[in-house]
Amino acid sequence: MRNAVRLSVLMHLPVRYVWTHDSIGLGEDGPTHQPVEHLASLRAIPGLNVVRPADANETAIAWREILRRWTKEFGKGAPHGLALTRQGVPTYEGNEDAVKGGYVLFEASGGSPEVILIATGSEVHVAVEVRERLQADGVPTWVVSMPSVEWFEERDQGYRDSVLPPPARHGWRSRRVSV
Repeated sequence: MRNAVRLSVLMHLPVRYVWTHDSIGLGEDGPTHQPVEHLASLRAIPGLNVVRPADANETAIAWREILRRWTKEFGKGAPHGLALTRQGVPTYEGNEDAVKGGYVLFEASGGSPEVILIATGSEVHVAVEVRERLQADGVPTWVVSMPSVEWFEERDQGYRDSVLPPPARHGWRSRRVSV
């Protein structure tokens, strides 16, 4: 299907693809799940907006944004690919910032973050679990949900810096953490 996707991008067709078997657990309930390298190959297609929501709430917000963009761009828009999972993932409180492509899902407790975990799709809940372990060990940690890198890159630098603070201004230091 990748060739058809690439052609729709080249032709600037406002096509909306919905892939429903995204999973890091290849073969979890059969051979139909697509391994994560397919996402990398899709993200490598210039002009394709790949959206990989973390849960049902992000999916609803992302789908509404995809439809809004379709209406706004009809006839000249970029294709979108919505990569969904069939895994049983937890649902988090809906955050409208998902339309910005990336946002801080959980902030650090106990000060500025020493670690920022960036996750997408069915891996967001894994990042949340890692954050809980790091926080318990006294390591202030953010979880950033990044459903669409392309949408995030459309934002102004101020917003992007609020989600992913630049190392020089934040005073990051190197620290090895085991989880």
